[in-house]
Amino acid sequence: MQESKRYPENAPGPFYVEEDLCIQCWAPEAVAPNLVGKNERHCFFKKQPESPEELELAILAVNVCCCGAYRYSGDDPKAISRLASWACDNAKRLSSE
Repeated sequence: MQESKRYPENAPGPFYVEEDLCIQCWAPEAVAPNLVGKNERHCFFKKQPESPEELELAILAVNVCCCGAYRYSGDDPKAISRLASWACDNAKRLSSE
């Protein structure tokens, strides 16, 4: 599976916002303000999660995004499982599935 094009201001790491898909609903920023930032035309992950609590907030940000612009490209089984439990298809699948 090819990764979607990342918006350039995303912090390096598995959580990102896809370029040119953000519709500025600000819902993800509302649930994860320490992780998600915005500028005049786009939102982005300004920081990657560094704790279990922040990981949950990042997963929630992906889940509440109304347009599918928020993505997870990592291999953390917990993150993938949590996203799948919400029927979110914005995470890559584990190769064993």
